[in-house]
Amino acid sequence: MNGAAPVLPRGRNMKTEKRRLTDALVRSINPTETRSEFVIWDTDVTGFALRVRGKSMSYVVAYRPVGQGRAANMKRFKIGSPNSITNVKEARRMALAVLGRVATGVDPNAERAEEKRRTRSTVKEMLDRYDEHLERRDYVTRTDVISLLRRRLRPMLGREISEIKAWEYAEIIERLDKKSGGTAGGTFRTRCSTFLNWCTFDARVLEVNPLAGYRRRRDTRSERVKKSEMGRALSDAEICTIWQTADTKMSFGRLVRFLILTGCRRNEGAKLLWDMVDLDECRIEMPATFTKQARGHTVYVSDELAKMLVPLKENRVVSDFVFPSPRTGGPMSGWSKIMDPGDKRTAGGSKPGAPGFVIRCGVQFTFHDLRRTFRTGLSRLNVDTEIAELALGHARSDLEARYNRDDCEAGLRSAFQTWGQHVDRIVTLGN
Repeated sequence: MNGAAPVLPRGRNMKTEKRRLTDALVRSINPTETRSEFVIWDTDVTGFALRVRGKSMSYVVAYRPVGQGRAANMKRFKIGSPNSITNVKEARRMALAVLGRVATGVDPNAERAEEKRRTRSTVKEMLDRYDEHLERRDYVTRTDVISLLRRRLRPMLGREISEIKAWEYAEIIERLDKKSGGTAGGTFRTRCSTFLNWCTFDARVLEVNPLAGYRRRRDTRSERVKKSEMGRALSDAEICTIWQTADTKMSFGRLVRFLILTGCRRNEGAKLLWDMVDLDECRIEMPATFTKQARGHTVYVSDELAKMLVPLKENRVVSDFVFPSPRTGGPMSGWSKIMDPGDKRTAGGSKPGAPGFVIRCGVQFTFHDLRRTFRTGLSRLNVDTEIAELALGHARSDLEARYNRDDCEAGLRSAFQTWGQHVDRIVTLGN
């Protein structure tokens, strides 16, 4: 690009001038607050200029991408300002470097745009965007999903997501499988694959999901037997022990008793709001956006549950949650530490503290065992199978079709009341 300075499209307020740029010349310019633009093209390096716009000044390079011909529009590339570049000599050197890259076929503006895209496509940035996406969709377990992904992908948060290879995800899955016997790895694989699918098809920052086609190895017979033994319905004696250990002076203790009486999932109880509880009608209405099955679920309040909820509401604290975290006032969390079935904290595994609830009550169980116990208990109490399924929230259109609204409500109220009376009876006998 020799000869006259490139002629760029001029606005009504833009002026151009061709002079040799010097430090003295740059210092002599006194920018004013105006929308007008003034460009001084350097006589030493064609395409290099100082642009003055309002109160700002910057060094720019004008170029045409290689192969597009003189008919193509000129592009401008900002290389810096007099405040960020030591002197004109240094700015001129940087301009020559840019023009040299243009001559080899590089488009510096496209390169810079790609760098910005890469910065916005780190694992951390994508997880933040995914979190917003799930929040817009009112995803029920959004907090748990994002927390798990951020925790497992912590070493990769600063890396561009497209640079992470499939084997790196596979290593995380294998490591988790070794520690948990296969459960943690499978959970992470499911959550992460869904996230990567979103990055591929919604955010469009990946060409393909690195976990696409990743299959877990087939379980051996021994592993299948172990899985079949995982989870159980608790005996009446175990229910009594857990109930008595659950201190109603503590929010967690009240939550445990609530889960025993209702068969609700852990997060449904932990995130339950007082606005969902109608003690006058003895019912709890969980909206569709609240439950795992993405449809509304009604829990009818038995007499035993009312004994706990009525005084609790009358003396409620500021929190809108029925069972708030004593530390934050928000939803309760930190379940592994609260339950702590291995009692690692008091055995020196981590910082000292009170024994986990499982150790304190002496019953090896999980929250989901309470749900299994509720369902099994309804069957043992001769509650109709379809009603028992509806009480658990396993609603299906074919079940609902067998009952009109009134009969369904009467059956469900009876089921919750029957189970509540059974729990009260075994706890009374156990005292």
